[in-house]
Formats: sequence, structure tokens, C-alpha cells
Amino acid sequence: MSLRTRLLLTTSAIVFVVVIALSVGVSTIVSRQLLHEVDKSLDARIEAIASSLVENRQAAPRGQRIRNPLTDALMPMRFDTVTQVIDANGSVFIALGEVDLPITQQVLNIANNPRGGLARSTVTIADVRYRMLTVPLVRGGALQLAKDISDIERAKSGIRQRLTATGLIGIFVAAIAGWWVARRTAKPIQQLADAAKHIALTQKLDTTLNIHGDREIEQLATSFNTMLGALRLSSEQQKQLVQDASHELRTPLTSLRANTELLERDTLDAPTRDAILRDIRAEVDELTSLSSELSALASDQRLVEEPASVDLAEAATEVATRASRRTGRAVTVVANEPQVITVRLGQLERALSNLVDNALKFCPTTQPVEVIVSGKRIDVVDHGPGISDADKPLVFDRFYRATATRALPGSGLGLAIVKQFANDHGATVSVSDTPGGGATVTITFA
Repeated sequence: MSLRTRLLLTTSAIVFVVVIALSVGVSTIVSRQLLHEVDKSLDARIEAIASSLVENRQAAPRGQRIRNPLTDALMPMRFDTVTQVIDANGSVFIALGEVDLPITQQVLNIANNPRGGLARSTVTIADVRYRMLTVPLVRGGALQLAKDISDIERAKSGIRQRLTATGLIGIFVAAIAGWWVARRTAKPIQQLADAAKHIALTQKLDTTLNIHGDREIEQLATSFNTMLGALRLSSEQQKQLVQDASHELRTPLTSLRANTELLERDTLDAPTRDAILRDIRAEVDELTSLSSELSALASDQRLVEEPASVDLAEAATEVATRASRRTGRAVTVVANEPQVITVRLGQLERALSNLVDNALKFCPTTQPVEVIVSGKRIDVVDHGPGISDADKPLVFDRFYRATATRALPGSGLGLAIVKQFANDHGATVSVSDTPGGGATVTITFA
């Protein structure tokens, strides 16, 4: 079922329920109010005629019935009410009107108990509806007073018919309004769905949606365009990564090919062959390192590893210990009120290892590399030649290598991995000069 159909059906159903509820409520309220007015008129008349009827009771021969006595008290009731007086046994001895009112057990109970209260009921006599009031008489018996409510029933029926007609018109109007709202709402969503399908089929990420509608629809279109922009950027970065990787792989592969061709010569002496094999092993190690770094850059570590609480001092100490054990160089850790933050530990250790390895590469062997942890900030300090001001804005780019370091081993991806780690965790990374010479790379967590 389409969104447009669901909106139409939902709107119509809501209006239908509201109309039914209002119709029932209005009909009930009007009916009760009309009956209340009838009851008030019966109450107003009951006291005026009660005493006169009791006096006339004495004038009637015992066991006989007086039909339509025209006393002063009863004269106003002759044409619009039915009045009936019964004794304690239920026998009628005064009746005013053309019909006899029903005598039920409740009426007899009132006739036999002067303090038994009163009773109101709606009765049907000869297909005519009456509102009846029964009250006890002081000397015994009961007085029944009833009023024809046929006009009220007709009024109620007319009200119900009008409410039904109004409800049907309201439902019809609501259906039209629902159809219009559904069409207006669903149209831009359908345009968005069609555009997404088109983009999925053509892979054209440079598409920009120009969809207008309600504020929420325009926000959705804007968010979709933002997503397309992010996908476009990601695609361009992936293409650039592949191109750069291809370029960087070409040099070691060319060297490997040349060395293997040299090994095929029969005239090589043993020392030359051993030197070529060492070069091949070095190229293989460089390819292995490059492959590992490319994998780290290409994979989204946010999907591989869940964040956890990590003590920055403990993580820095672990990385420094491994680096010292691997290289035999001094890597010291200074902790100044380190804090526990939520990061992906694997990514953090990889980023710190890259920074420490870079520092060891450029720092003289007589100088230690320092890792300083201060609160939510980590500084990796070396005392090497440092980084020129022209290179500082570019050192975190993929495959970028400063002119002074291009002769040294490396892929130019280490600091790019550090930058990606910082971006994934809302941190900032920067490079500055170390007092006395060298470079300091800083990671600051929010």
C-alpha cells in the first residue's frame, strides 16, 4: 500500500471516528436536555394538581372511576398531559386523558409508601411515547402524570438525520482534503525515491536534487544532497587512494623486477647476489608495510571496533614499551593527570605507534623520544631536524613526503592514519616545533 493511500485512509478513518463520536455525543446531550425540560414541566405541574386530585378522590364512589374530571386544577392538563390517580391496590379512580398509564410494580411500591420517593420513566402506549412521573400521595395511593413526547422523538430523529448527513459530508470533504494532503506530501517523497533509484542505477553521484515542499521535505532533500556530497567525496578519495597506491607500488615492484632479472644472470658473484637478496627483502618489507597501511586507511575502523574506556597513560606506556623493545631505543612516557576517554583502542595504539616510529626515524640515537600525556592531550616529541613551515600543512596528506625525507624508507601514510584516527574520534591533530630542534605532534581529544 502506497504512502498516499495510507494517508488518505488514515485521514478518512480519523474523521469518521470523530464524526461518529460527536454525533453520538450531540444526540445524547440533546436527548437528555429535552427530557430534562419535560421532567421540569412535569415537576412544575405535579404539585399544583396533587391536592385537588386528593379532594376529588373523596367525591368518587368507592370502586368507581372518574374519567376526565374538569376541575380548576385539572383543566390546564386536559389537552397536553395524561393524569392518573391510583389507590394502594393499583385501582384507578381518577383518570385524565384518553389513554391509561401502565401500573408496574415500581408504581405500586410508591403507592404503598408515602415516603417512597418518585419515579421517572419513558413508556410506549399505543405506539406513542410518553414521559411519565409517579409520586406518592399523602393519604395513600399515587399520582401518575405523563406527557406525550412524540414531538421530542421526531426532533431527536431529525437531529440524528442531520448529524448523519453532516457527518457524511464531513467525511467526504475530509477524504478530498486527505487526498490533497497525501498527494502534496507523497509527491516530493516519490521524487526523492525516483532520484535515489536513478542514482543507484547510473552511479552518478554528481546529481543534485531540487525538490520543494514542506519544511521537513526540503530538509530531507537537503540531507540527501549532503549525503550525495559525502559519497561523492568518498568516491573521489577512493579513486585518489587507488591512483596514489598504484604510483607508490610501482617503484618497489620495478625494483623487485630489476633485482629478479639480475639474479637470473649466471655471472653474479656471491656478495652481489647476497646484496640483491637483501634489497629484495627490504622491498618486500616495504610492500608489506604499505599494504598494511593501505588496509588501515581503506577500512572503516568504526565498523570493526567498538569504542571503550581507555586510560591514555596506560595506552601510551604500552606503545612506548613495544617500540623500545623492538628498536632498542629509549622512549619515555610522562603522565600529567591523564584522563580516561572513550576511543577505539586498536586505532589509538596504531596512531601512537606511527607517531613514535616517525619520531624514532628522525631523532638522533642519543636522544630519547618523549610521549607526554596531559589530561586529554598527547604530545609525541622528537629532537630531530624538524619539519619546515612549508611542509607542516601537508604532512597529514596521504602519500605526502617532505623533500628532505624522500630518500628515507616509508610510504607517506603514517601521519594520514593518525589524521583519520583523530577525525573518527572528534579529536584534533597538529604539528609544531620542539624547543631546541625537532618536531612535536599533538593529538587533543574533545
